[in-house]
Amino acid sequence: MSPIVHTVRMTTVPVEFEHTLSQLLDRWRIDWTSVQLGMLRAHFESLLEANSRMNLTRITNPIEAAVKHYADSLALLLWIRDRGIEVGTVLDVGSGAGFPAVPLAVMRPEWQVTALDGTAKKIGFIERVVETLRLPNLRAVHAHSAHWREGRPADVVTVRAVAKLAKCLRDTADFVAPNGWLVAYKTTDISDDELSEAQLQCGDSGFRSEPPFKYELPLKDDRLQRALQSFRKTR
Repeated sequence: MSPIVHTVRMTTVPVEFEHTLSQLLDRWRIDWTSVQLGMLRAHFESLLEANSRMNLTRITNPIEAAVKHYADSLALLLWIRDRGIEVGTVLDVGSGAGFPAVPLAVMRPEWQVTALDGTAKKIGFIERVVETLRLPNLRAVHAHSAHWREGRPADVVTVRAVAKLAKCLRDTADFVAPNGWLVAYKTTDISDDELSEAQLQCGDSGFRSEPPFKYELPLKDDRLQRALQSFRKTR
């Protein structure tokens, strides 16, 4: 069977977007293709177009978006490589405009990725992205996490800019496969209270906390400090 060929239309997003993202991926030793970068650039252009009609993001500068949205989303690939984890399925809870679901689906076409969000307009946007970019490995689902019980548990469940850790642990416990992972995108200045509450919640939700995976996002003269807080499902 012939491979699927993705055709990405030319965009109006400045080339600095792809240049910034490709440089950071090279620094992280993450392989990429020009087709994949073009798909991410097309997603960003669609995001900017839709942003004029609905509130999807406050970050509209191409360089800032390449770092804070796209590279940050792909930091999960660093965590997986560092921890030696095998992944087949990913569920992104509270996906919003598709972060990290869309970048992960583009860069890892062998994964089956589900984007879950309770806002119909946001899921509608992701559905249009799936159609435009022809991403057969990405599914968009309109549902609130508190009520959604369809599908099989995922190897990795991601939450990004959604809620405090304890709530994420409670809300996603049924979505994580046995021995799977909940991964929360956070800054490194997370409060001791939030971490303590998460530790207490782990026992009730059947998780074991793991050491955070810390990484930097270089943005001009700044070094943004980020961390993936990960929790292993034990029962």
